[in-house]
Amino acid sequence: MVTFYGPDGDVIENPDEEFIKDIIFIKGEDYWQDGSGDSSLEVEGCDEALLFFYDEPYGFFIMRHPDYIVPYDENGSTETVEHDVGGEPMVVPRCAYVNRETAYKIITEFVKKKRFSDCVEWIDLYDIDFENDI
Repeated sequence: MVTFYGPDGDVIENPDEEFIKDIIFIKGEDYWQDGSGDSSLEVEGCDEALLFFYDEPYGFFIMRHPDYIVPYDENGSTETVEHDVGGEPMVVPRCAYVNRETAYKIITEFVKKKRFSDCVEWIDLYDIDFENDI
């Protein structure tokens, strides 16, 4: 069983591939700033969930929760982006954002194969030196 929790409070069980394509490739920043400001996917049998949201023009921030493991681009900027999650600002470095295509790969591999994609380097969010950028 796969469960999607949307930023607007919607809960979708076993979302199909068209639904995932829609939230990744079609939904804009306004969708991701609605309600809680984030979404998550839980896959039965996995100890971690994927929490994610979108910010224009940076792309998707994806985090393995509860361990705060994120994609990391070592050549990316450590400048930060502030995104409201649950009404509170979450500050994350730009080097932890991925484009829509990479987000789709990460999310579909998690949903279909119950594993985390190796198309990105994963790192603990708090091992990135970014906290004083804002």
